[in-house]
Amino acid sequence: MALTPCPLPATVTDAVIDVSHHNGAIDWPAVAAAGIALAFLKATQGERFIDPAFARNRRAAAAAGISVVPYHFLDSADPAAQAAHFLATAGLAPGDAAMIDWESAAPAAALVAFGSAIGARTGRDPLAYYGAAQLPAADPLLSRWPLMLPAYPRGTMSGDYRSLVLSPPRLPPGRAASWHAGRPYDFHQYTPAGRIAGIAGPVDRSIWVGTLGELATWFATGALPPPKPALVG
Repeated sequence: MALTPCPLPATVTDAVIDVSHHNGAIDWPAVAAAGIALAFLKATQGERFIDPAFARNRRAAAAAGISVVPYHFLDSADPAAQAAHFLATAGLAPGDAAMIDWESAAPAAALVAFGSAIGARTGRDPLAYYGAAQLPAADPLLSRWPLMLPAYPRGTMSGDYRSLVLSPPRLPPGRAASWHAGRPYDFHQYTPAGRIAGIAGPVDRSIWVGTLGELATWFATGALPPPKPALVG
């Protein structure tokens, strides 16, 4: 199956990270002072695991003025049980944002089932994290949900978005068609080796496609900005 490249977005906000207990103790005021506006925090994995740093990171990041989105690492266990575990741990309320990290061997149907359960609780589409090689064929529901695209053009090299991303990333099936043609992804995780004040080691860094104000609107309401002109890489 041919994987489709897409243009680079013209407007991005390089102010997003995702962390777990593997990142160690985090100085969240320093992270905020470095310009990070939103952090995805690992909450759960599978049916039982709870990230031991989740509650601490959630409190401290929010206190530092950073928007916080919990995420679940989906594995091959029953998706309904995983969704119940995540919802109980994250305490999601109607309107809250959530992300699903799909990089295991769980089938796409499990991602759909898990995400549908989360959407039923929150009343908004969940953000799905997967790459071009993960999804074998387009799925109508996944094509509608917002996407965090993991694509590392310079491997594990550190740097910011403008220095590392010079050509368009590859898209998963279904993301270049229909209304997503102008907005094929919403976040792009562009390096697993970013550096940020307040975090001692490497950290996953991502851009949001849009302005800082549009990122705040998505966090609060789930509304995505309209497509904008793109830069062809």
